[in-house]
Amino acid sequence: MSQELNSYMLKTAKGDKESFRFIANALGYKMHAMAIKFLGSSHFDDADDVVQISLIKVWQSAPRWVNKGSVEGYVYKIVFSTCMDLLRRHKSFNEFKDNHSNLEITNNNNSNYELRKMLLNNIQKLPTHQKEAILLHYFCGYKQKEVSNILKKTDKATESLIIRARKKLKTILPKDLLEELLYV
Repeated sequence: MSQELNSYMLKTAKGDKESFRFIANALGYKMHAMAIKFLGSSHFDDADDVVQISLIKVWQSAPRWVNKGSVEGYVYKIVFSTCMDLLRRHKSFNEFKDNHSNLEITNNNNSNYELRKMLLNNIQKLPTHQKEAILLHYFCGYKQKEVSNILKKTDKATESLIIRARKKLKTILPKDLLEELLYV
């Protein structure tokens, strides 16, 4: 599927709307699921908005896309940054507190949200390939081999990216958060 998506992205870069529609249909559900994981399960409508904005960004940035990585990885980075933009825009963040999130850590709403926010902000600071590997593996649910295929890296290189990202996050984040979310 990765090669097929790459060929559709190259056509999209030239303005082919049908190729873009294929990409949107192929990845839309996964984009939405990823947005819900970041924003929380009670923010279904916000996740819809994130997907729409992300698709617009994919269309607009397609001519600048370089056929060196995977389309999936590229699209997931856009979804992640769109989620982060949405969270930053809502400085009070009260409407993004969620008890039923896939990232739930405690029963305390404020603590849950703050921990999720801290994790996402620190993932954002990781080098690009480490960030992609962590997002695809832990948040999109891909197995390490699948992440390797998406990122067009060897299994060892992907394993190394994940390990280095986890080590970096380990120095920054509370141990209980890492144990809960990244199985460290």
